[in-house]
Amino acid sequence: MGEGRDIYHEPPQRVLLRTADVYQTEVDDGVAGYSEKLLAIVADYRNGGRPEGYNVQSMVGKSKRGEVAFRLFARVNPGTRVIEAAGFKTRGCLAMTACASATCSMIEGRTLAEALALTTDEVREAVGGVPAGKANTLTFAVEAVRALVGDFLVREGAGLPKLDAAVPCDSYGVACLMCEHCSLRDIRTDLLVSSWEDEPEAACA
Repeated sequence: MGEGRDIYHEPPQRVLLRTADVYQTEVDDGVAGYSEKLLAIVADYRNGGRPEGYNVQSMVGKSKRGEVAFRLFARVNPGTRVIEAAGFKTRGCLAMTACASATCSMIEGRTLAEALALTTDEVREAVGGVPAGKANTLTFAVEAVRALVGDFLVREGAGLPKLDAAVPCDSYGVACLMCEHCSLRDIRTDLLVSSWEDEPEAACA
Protein backbone atom coordinates (compact mmCIF):
# COMPACT_ATOMS: atom_id res chain seq x y z
CA MET A 1 0.00 0.00 0.00
CA GLY A 2 1.24 3.51 -0.80
CA GLU A 3 2.31 6.16 1.66
CA GLY A 4 -0.71 8.39 1.00
CA ARG A 5 -3.16 9.27 3.72
CA ASP A 6 -6.06 6.90 4.32
CA ILE A 7 -9.10 9.07 3.62
CA TYR A 8 -11.58 6.26 4.10
CA HIS A 9 -11.07 5.70 7.82
CA GLU A 10 -10.92 8.05 10.77
CA PRO A 11 -8.21 7.60 13.45
CA PRO A 12 -9.62 6.27 16.76
CA GLN A 13 -9.19 9.65 18.44
CA ARG A 14 -9.29 13.10 16.88
CA VAL A 15 -9.33 16.43 18.67
CA LEU A 16 -11.77 18.91 17.14
CA LEU A 17 -11.04 22.61 17.55
CA ARG A 18 -13.70 24.84 16.05
CA THR A 19 -11.53 27.68 14.84
CA ALA A 20 -12.23 29.54 11.62
CA ASP A 21 -9.59 27.67 9.62
CA VAL A 22 -9.65 24.23 11.28
CA TYR A 23 -10.78 22.48 8.11
CA GLN A 24 -8.50 24.32 5.71
CA THR A 25 -6.10 22.22 3.67
CA GLU A 26 -3.92 25.29 3.10
CA VAL A 27 -3.22 27.05 6.38
CA ASP A 28 -2.89 30.46 4.76
CA ASP A 29 -6.30 30.24 3.03
CA GLY A 30 -8.00 32.02 5.92
CA VAL A 31 -11.69 32.84 5.44
CA ALA A 32 -11.37 35.18 2.48
CA GLY A 33 -14.16 34.71 -0.04
CA TYR A 34 -16.46 32.79 2.28
CA SER A 35 -19.94 34.17 2.88
CA GLU A 36 -21.14 35.01 6.37
CA LYS A 37 -23.86 32.39 5.96
CA LEU A 38 -21.32 29.68 5.13
CA LEU A 39 -19.08 30.62 8.05
CA ALA A 40 -22.07 30.63 10.40
CA ILE A 41 -22.97 27.09 9.31
CA VAL A 42 -19.43 25.86 9.97
CA ALA A 43 -19.28 27.60 13.35
CA ASP A 44 -22.53 26.10 14.59
CA TYR A 45 -23.25 22.88 12.72
CA ARG A 46 -25.33 20.33 14.63
CA ASN A 47 -25.16 17.21 12.47
CA GLY A 48 -21.55 16.11 12.68
CA GLY A 49 -20.75 12.41 13.08
CA ARG A 50 -22.83 9.29 12.70
CA PRO A 51 -26.50 9.56 13.72
CA GLU A 52 -27.76 6.95 16.15
CA GLY A 53 -28.90 3.81 14.37
CA TYR A 54 -27.43 4.81 10.99
CA ASN A 55 -27.77 2.03 8.42
CA VAL A 56 -26.32 3.56 5.24
CA GLN A 57 -23.22 5.57 4.40
CA SER A 58 -21.24 6.96 1.48
CA MET A 59 -18.01 8.74 0.72
CA VAL A 60 -16.77 11.04 -2.06
CA GLY A 61 -13.72 13.25 -2.45
CA LYS A 62 -10.33 13.84 -3.95
CA SER A 63 -6.69 13.83 -2.87
CA LYS A 64 -4.91 15.67 -5.68
CA ARG A 65 -3.94 19.29 -4.96
CA GLY A 66 -5.33 19.16 -1.44
CA GLU A 67 -7.47 16.54 0.23
CA VAL A 68 -11.22 17.06 0.32
CA ALA A 69 -13.48 14.28 1.55
CA PHE A 70 -17.13 13.99 2.56
CA ARG A 71 -18.46 10.98 4.43
CA LEU A 72 -22.25 10.92 4.72
CA PHE A 73 -24.17 8.75 7.18
CA ALA A 74 -27.94 8.32 7.48
CA ARG A 75 -30.67 6.38 9.20
CA VAL A 76 -33.22 5.38 6.58
CA ASN A 77 -36.57 3.82 7.42
CA PRO A 78 -36.66 0.65 5.29
CA GLY A 79 -40.45 0.72 5.06
CA THR A 80 -41.00 4.32 4.04
CA ARG A 81 -37.52 4.97 2.61
CA VAL A 82 -37.49 8.27 4.48
CA ILE A 83 -34.15 9.63 5.69
CA GLU A 84 -34.85 10.11 9.38
CA ALA A 85 -31.45 11.45 10.38
CA ALA A 86 -28.20 12.34 8.64
CA GLY A 87 -24.69 13.17 9.78
CA PHE A 88 -21.27 13.78 8.28
CA LYS A 89 -17.51 13.83 8.64
CA THR A 90 -15.35 15.96 6.36
CA ARG A 91 -11.76 16.77 5.57
CA GLY A 92 -10.57 19.68 3.52
CA CYS A 93 -11.96 23.18 3.42
CA LEU A 94 -14.65 25.23 5.10
CA ALA A 95 -16.79 25.00 1.98
CA MET A 96 -16.89 21.21 2.19
CA THR A 97 -17.92 21.31 5.84
CA ALA A 98 -20.68 23.83 5.17
CA CYS A 99 -21.97 21.94 2.12
CA ALA A 100 -21.95 18.68 4.07
CA SER A 101 -23.85 20.17 7.00
CA ALA A 102 -26.39 21.84 4.72
CA THR A 103 -26.86 18.65 2.74
CA CYS A 104 -27.61 16.66 5.89
CA SER A 105 -30.24 19.21 6.95
CA MET A 106 -31.78 19.28 3.47
CA ILE A 107 -32.18 15.52 3.03
CA GLU A 108 -33.56 14.79 6.49
CA GLY A 109 -37.27 14.08 6.19
CA ARG A 110 -37.03 13.37 2.47
CA THR A 111 -37.55 10.02 0.81
CA LEU A 112 -34.57 8.58 -1.03
CA ALA A 113 -36.21 9.53 -4.33
CA GLU A 114 -36.67 13.11 -3.14
CA ALA A 115 -33.08 13.25 -1.87
CA LEU A 116 -31.85 12.22 -5.32
CA ALA A 117 -33.44 15.37 -6.71
CA LEU A 118 -31.04 17.57 -4.70
CA THR A 119 -29.05 19.89 -6.98
CA THR A 120 -25.80 21.79 -6.67
CA ASP A 121 -27.74 25.04 -7.05
CA GLU A 122 -29.85 24.18 -4.00
CA VAL A 123 -26.74 23.43 -1.95
CA ARG A 124 -25.08 26.63 -3.17
CA GLU A 125 -28.09 28.67 -2.09
CA ALA A 126 -28.24 26.91 1.28
CA VAL A 127 -24.66 27.92 2.13
CA GLY A 128 -24.78 31.39 0.60
CA GLY A 129 -22.39 30.49 -2.19
CA VAL A 130 -18.84 29.11 -2.19
CA PRO A 131 -15.59 30.86 -3.19
CA ALA A 132 -14.11 30.50 -6.64
CA GLY A 133 -12.19 27.26 -6.83
CA LYS A 134 -14.41 25.52 -4.26
CA ALA A 135 -17.31 24.61 -6.56
CA ASN A 136 -16.23 20.98 -6.44
CA THR A 137 -17.62 20.82 -2.90
CA LEU A 138 -21.12 21.40 -4.28
CA THR A 139 -20.67 18.45 -6.64
CA PHE A 140 -19.33 16.27 -3.84
CA ALA A 141 -22.39 17.07 -1.74
CA VAL A 142 -24.80 15.91 -4.45
CA GLU A 143 -22.70 12.88 -5.38
CA ALA A 144 -22.52 11.79 -1.73
CA VAL A 145 -26.31 11.69 -1.62
CA ARG A 146 -26.41 9.61 -4.80
CA ALA A 147 -23.85 7.23 -3.33
CA LEU A 148 -25.89 7.02 -0.13
CA VAL A 149 -28.95 5.92 -2.09
CA GLY A 150 -26.82 3.40 -3.95
CA ASP A 151 -25.57 1.99 -0.66
CA PHE A 152 -29.15 1.57 0.56
CA LEU A 153 -30.22 -0.22 -2.61
CA VAL A 154 -27.30 -2.64 -2.57
CA ARG A 155 -27.88 -3.42 1.09
CA GLU A 156 -31.43 -4.30 0.05
CA GLY A 157 -30.02 -6.72 -2.49
CA ALA A 158 -30.09 -4.66 -5.68
CA GLY A 159 -27.87 -5.83 -8.51
CA LEU A 160 -26.05 -3.72 -11.06
CA PRO A 161 -29.01 -3.32 -13.47
CA LYS A 162 -31.31 -2.05 -10.71
CA LEU A 163 -28.59 0.23 -9.34
CA ASP A 164 -27.92 1.68 -12.80
CA ALA A 165 -31.62 2.31 -13.31
CA ALA A 166 -32.10 4.07 -9.98
CA VAL A 167 -28.79 5.95 -9.73
CA PRO A 168 -27.32 6.19 -13.25
CA CYS A 169 -23.74 7.32 -13.63
CA ASP A 170 -21.83 8.72 -16.57
CA SER A 171 -18.25 7.51 -16.17
CA TYR A 172 -17.04 10.32 -18.44
CA GLY A 173 -19.34 13.01 -17.03
CA VAL A 174 -17.92 16.03 -15.21
CA ALA A 175 -19.29 14.98 -11.80
CA CYS A 176 -17.80 11.50 -12.05
CA LEU A 177 -14.44 12.80 -13.21
CA MET A 178 -14.33 15.31 -10.35
CA CYS A 179 -14.83 12.57 -7.76
CA GLU A 180 -11.44 10.92 -7.50
CA HIS A 181 -12.84 8.81 -4.66
CA CYS A 182 -16.44 7.59 -4.77
CA SER A 183 -18.06 4.80 -2.78
CA LEU A 184 -20.76 4.46 -5.45
CA ARG A 185 -18.06 3.74 -8.04
CA ASP A 186 -16.56 1.18 -5.65
CA ILE A 187 -19.98 -0.48 -5.24
CA ARG A 188 -20.39 -0.69 -9.01
CA THR A 189 -16.93 -2.19 -9.40
CA ASP A 190 -17.66 -4.82 -6.75
CA LEU A 191 -20.94 -5.75 -8.41
CA LEU A 192 -19.29 -5.94 -11.81
CA VAL A 193 -16.49 -8.17 -10.52
CA SER A 194 -19.05 -10.34 -8.77
CA SER A 195 -21.00 -10.75 -12.02
CA TRP A 196 -17.80 -11.81 -13.80
CA GLU A 197 -17.10 -14.38 -11.09
CA ASP A 198 -20.61 -15.79 -11.56
CA GLU A 199 -20.23 -15.92 -15.33
CA PRO A 200 -16.50 -16.34 -16.10
CA GLU A 201 -17.10 -17.33 -19.72
CA ALA A 202 -19.08 -14.16 -20.42
CA ALA A 203 -16.34 -12.05 -18.84
CA CYS A 204 -13.73 -13.54 -21.18
CA ALA A 205 -15.83 -13.28 -24.34
